Amino acid sequence: MKTLKLFFIFFLPLLSVAQNVTIKGLAKSYEKKEIGLWVYNDRISNTQKLLSSSEIDSTGNFLLEFNIKTIDFINLKIDKNVCSMFLEPGRNYEVIIHPPDSTTYQNPNTEHDVKIEIKLSGKTEINALTMDYDKRFDDFLTLNYAAFLKRAPQPALDSFKREMNNFYSTVNNPYFNNYINYSIASMQRNTKMSEKKLFERYILNKPVLYDHPEYMAFFNSFYKEKLQNFALSKNGNDLHFIIDDRGSYPALVNAMKRAPFILNDTICELVILKGIYESYYDGSFKKTGIKAILQQMAAESAISEHRKIAQNILNSFSPLQKGSIAPSFVLPDKNGTTHDLDELRDKKYIYLIFFDKNNSASREQMKLIPALKKTYGERINFVSVSTDKSNASLNDYQQKNPKYDWLFLYDDSNGELKKNYEIVAFPTYFLIGPDGKFIQVPADSPEEDIEQIFYDLTKLKSKLHGIGNKQNQK
Repeated sequence: MKTLKLFFIFFLPLLSVAQNVTIKGLAKSYEKKEIGLWVYNDRISNTQKLLSSSEIDSTGNFLLEFNIKTIDFINLKIDKNVCSMFLEPGRNYEVIIHPPDSTTYQNPNTEHDVKIEIKLSGKTEINALTMDYDKRFDDFLTLNYAAFLKRAPQPALDSFKREMNNFYSTVNNPYFNNYINYSIASMQRNTKMSEKKLFERYILNKPVLYDHPEYMAFFNSFYKEKLQNFALSKNGNDLHFIIDDRGSYPALVNAMKRAPFILNDTICELVILKGIYESYYDGSFKKTGIKAILQQMAAESAISEHRKIAQNILNSFSPLQKGSIAPSFVLPDKNGTTHDLDELRDKKYIYLIFFDKNNSASREQMKLIPALKKTYGERINFVSVSTDKSNASLNDYQQKNPKYDWLFLYDDSNGELKKNYEIVAFPTYFLIGPDGKFIQVPADSPEEDIEQIFYDLTKLKSKLHGIGNKQNQK
């Protein structure tokens, strides 16, 4: 929960030009780790990008500086620890990031929330407003829990909406007003209100708020599987031919204009983007047709935001898949001797480990690898790639850990290797076959089922090579 510490200032109106923002923070227990500020590329693909990063110093302090144009909802990430807040252009923030909750189990391979305290500069600051409203909304839901179970809270929701609009009537902040409006809209999706009324109240003649989390949460809920369902209807029975066989973006736009609740070209294209992104994973349409349409939209859409979303979706279709060729590399070890992937995979599997020695999960899981190497080292090459800032730092690490006797390499690719392997967290593992193709991507960690996979692979290889078969002995 966010802790409020208030003092009052004059509310600054939003400007359309980029303004500087700073976050000065204290993150005890995260000393010497990197903190990154992540923003959403878009709210259809839900991909994120790193906007700014900094190292937390030995006393737990950090400073992030960057520019933004509008209010944005961001994530601060330290390893797998994530906390969130809103940012306004031109403001300076002071925050305290708490350590993970020691009373609950934290899976080291998944992200989890940690608490953040924000020193607020007034009641009209966006974090103060949203936290105050969220508390009122939670109280409302608790009071009307029984009505929601019956899907009949509509009168209470309408009353609550009027009450909130009246209570915050002096707040001159469109972003916050939409926060109220669309958080309630999302709840009304769970009532008996018709889709027609929801559409007329919240979408018809309303601007598309691409970067607003509450608006896009409602939009994504309202139009979920609309494209797929339309393709099953009489009016949309040509969608499979248009997507699967023609892969035609203009034809798809024309066809979708016949679908219900399609207001204009903007809504039409956004529904298409959402629908074909969903369909890529649920198998409703052929992936080749989906990619062809996305490529056309990324190049030809008249709406810049849609071109960006289409490209983000294409980028999310990672080439790192089981059976695909692992990106090649040539990296030095602590002595400066270079090693390339083709050499390392010669007649062996590769368990490739991207790690950061300052990362606690990397350190703990590294302790489990010597036993694996002892058992499977004849058939599997263990290769650790360090992200240290210097090769000397890697050398020092190996000297302090002599039992880590497998190959360690230093990533001197200036970020290219991390990009090629899509590394966003540490540690990350890959299992590569002797043919250079991925067997697992990403691979299980030493804490998971990797040993069983190693056992199955090496046992299978022994059979394939006839080891123990008398007919092959001479």
